[in-house]
Amino acid sequence: MKKIIKAAAVLLSCGLCMLSGCSTPSYDGYQAPAASPSQLKPITNGGYRIERSYDNVEPTKEKTIKAVTSSDGMCSIIKKASYYEVTLDYENGSHKTNGAAYAETILKIYPDYPKKIDGYIFEMIEKLIPENDKDKKKKYDLLNTGLYALKDSLDDDYREELEAYAEKISGGVRGIAKDGKLSYEEAIMMNMVPDLLRGTACSAITANGKKTETAHRLAARLLEWDPGSKKQLSEFHCLVHFKNGERSFTSVSLLGMFDILTAVNDDGVMLAELDVGSKHNTAFTVEGKTCFSYDIRRAAENCTTAKEAADYYAGRTNLYTYNVNLYVTDDKDAFAVEAVVGDKDGKTVIRDANTALHDKLTWSDKDIFCIVNSFVTKGNSDKITEEPSNIVRWRKYEQLFTTEKEKLSLNHFKELLTSEKIIDSPLINFRSPNLIHMVVVDFDTHRMQAVFCGKKLTDDPVWIDLGKVY
Repeated sequence: MKKIIKAAAVLLSCGLCMLSGCSTPSYDGYQAPAASPSQLKPITNGGYRIERSYDNVEPTKEKTIKAVTSSDGMCSIIKKASYYEVTLDYENGSHKTNGAAYAETILKIYPDYPKKIDGYIFEMIEKLIPENDKDKKKKYDLLNTGLYALKDSLDDDYREELEAYAEKISGGVRGIAKDGKLSYEEAIMMNMVPDLLRGTACSAITANGKKTETAHRLAARLLEWDPGSKKQLSEFHCLVHFKNGERSFTSVSLLGMFDILTAVNDDGVMLAELDVGSKHNTAFTVEGKTCFSYDIRRAAENCTTAKEAADYYAGRTNLYTYNVNLYVTDDKDAFAVEAVVGDKDGKTVIRDANTALHDKLTWSDKDIFCIVNSFVTKGNSDKITEEPSNIVRWRKYEQLFTTEKEKLSLNHFKELLTSEKIIDSPLINFRSPNLIHMVVVDFDTHRMQAVFCGKKLTDDPVWIDLGKVY
């Protein structure tokens, strides 16, 4: 079995990141030109900065279009104009019953869900394994091995939940096949994208109470994946309430996913993940590994402060499949756990505002904290100073958020986040064409707002009020 798992790791490390639709280019090995002048333009140049005001503009509260409930009452789903609101009841049901209930309710409210997700998955797979690949079956078998290895690494409650969900949503269909049916294995695959297939180009920015009008933190997280050739993922935005007493939390995610992309728990701890990868080609393996995206969920359920969650992550990074930045913040603190797998890319660090940065990297305001897709702690691998996609976003955030003379209001924080002109823009933007969602948490009111991206790019995104989340 170990040999099979190692073989799967070779295949996955050679290209499975393509399955997440990594259309953002890799800059591994990039070297800045020695003589050519910079082609980067200031964001205020050429009309690429939008001045807007959200004063007297309330976020949209979307109305219910349709509501359904599972036969056992464990899951309810409300369909709204741009997202689904899901409630899972772990106070009255087990993880296994909630897994099956979620699948049942999805099929009630969105009967074409299996077909749509199968189509999306195979767009990604066929970028890596072409239809005429002579080793197609062997490669699919190796992918299958990796999926099962990670599934079986999960704690029993999460594993049983995922198995029950996959069994119900698939209707018993097995195997990876382009047939318009969502199989057991494909349902599991959608729940392991960050750990097995990877996403790219996420970012986060937060201002502590010293910089805000209310003296409470404002925090944002931007999620970017390949949305599909027809922007299919825009159909699956959802807000999930994991109702479980003191372990309750709210997740901003995609329909049918139990792992965590962006979440806030009932103690006011915000958590997210940002892909990093290895600059020095650390070998990928699933042997002896588990899913950091489920560790984020475990932290959401059990940690009452950002520091507690950061310490939890830092003690487990040797179990993760990829290098990753784990973003965690509460009203008081903000951290990026630079989770290093192996020893080629440095060592795991809980980065805060006072952590020393790479020699070539600066940041001008310790009350504003930023994360992109690179480690930035001195001594860890540097995928920022010579990678345009990272350094440009880092500098944009710095220019926008650290030069403000007045204290930030929630409205102005949102204005800065949406100040880039992205239609027909030649610039690298933190709101890229692959943006899936943008979430802002106001630690004064305990409310969350989000932009859920649709099928068309827009310079005028709509902020949606997702309510009080803790």
